Amino acid sequence: MNISSIDKTEFYPTPEFKNVLAAAESLKAEYSMHWAGQLDEKTHGRFMEGLELLRESLTVHYKELYAREQALAAAASDSYTGKQKTLLVWLAGNYDGRTVYTALIERLSGDLGIPKSTVRWNLRGLREAGLIKAGDRENKGIPVVLTEMGQLMAEYMASE
Repeated sequence: MNISSIDKTEFYPTPEFKNVLAAAESLKAEYSMHWAGQLDEKTHGRFMEGLELLRESLTVHYKELYAREQALAAAASDSYTGKQKTLLVWLAGNYDGRTVYTALIERLSGDLGIPKSTVRWNLRGLREAGLIKAGDRENKGIPVVLTEMGQLMAEYMASE
């Protein structure tokens, strides 16, 4: 999952994002060339201002996504144990989202050859980090699911 070309010191938009910005610029040029003289100055100014705000908004949004990707990369590489990474990647690639916590511990232990206590401890860490949701003592029977952030982290970890 890359939303940008990663470089530690520079910001490089992906080709897809460059295409979005180029399309906005093309629309602006096309409008200026064909419609500018047919509309009053006020309408023309509002249209051009709107296009510029769109371009600026897209750029800000993209830079925010880039910053999140950088934070995600740092978190994925530093904050989680090898077993937590293994469990998260396994969940993203092999899990159907229909198993409750205790049954999932059994399955993960068997499939990965990791002791149940180790699986339980590492899943607890993933739950506390907000990467998975699961039932607890008060809410039993709720299947384990990857959160959106958990899915993103798993995709990133799988690509490392």
